[in-house]
Amino acid sequence: MPNLSSPPGVDIEEETDEQLVLKARGGDARAFGTLIERHQKPVAGFLLSLLGNLDLAEEAVQEAFVKAFQSIESFQGRSSFRTWVARIAVNAARSRQRWARLRQWLSLDAPAGEDGESWAARLGDDGADLKRVERRLELERAMTGLSPREHEVAALRLEGYALGEIGAVLGVSEGTVKSTLFTAVHKMKGKLG
Repeated sequence: MPNLSSPPGVDIEEETDEQLVLKARGGDARAFGTLIERHQKPVAGFLLSLLGNLDLAEEAVQEAFVKAFQSIESFQGRSSFRTWVARIAVNAARSRQRWARLRQWLSLDAPAGEDGESWAARLGDDGADLKRVERRLELERAMTGLSPREHEVAALRLEGYALGEIGAVLGVSEGTVKSTLFTAVHKMKGKLG
């Protein structure tokens, strides 16, 4: 069995995703935990945008990372780990959306969680967080008229994914991503004023 420990003087947080994937394949849960820490926030951000519900987004994030862990052996490295896990997350979100529509569980315009707790209560009293969320909600409202593909592209872009990464996540060309993003931005600008 290969030695999967970090070289002397190298902290696991400083290792590349590729190095961490190799370690995770060897059973190093700490390495996979580091991958989660690195990529959980952007994945959660675009899932919240896609699903429109904090609880559903959190469940989809958890599902995506569990599936990634379970199938880490099948990760071939043709894309980055970030792109691969985002693809898993998008599929998890699409699955949840299908079930939500069928059972009418998801209300995209709900200002609060299913438990009735307001977004402000969930965030706490930090004014900076509230301003960030208000801006995000403005963008979310502007995204309501977008097609599902436009919404996915815009949500991934808002979380900082490169155009090529978005194409890889959604299984389309970078040109398609650019065109879709252009259309989405144009529609959103009209709603934002």
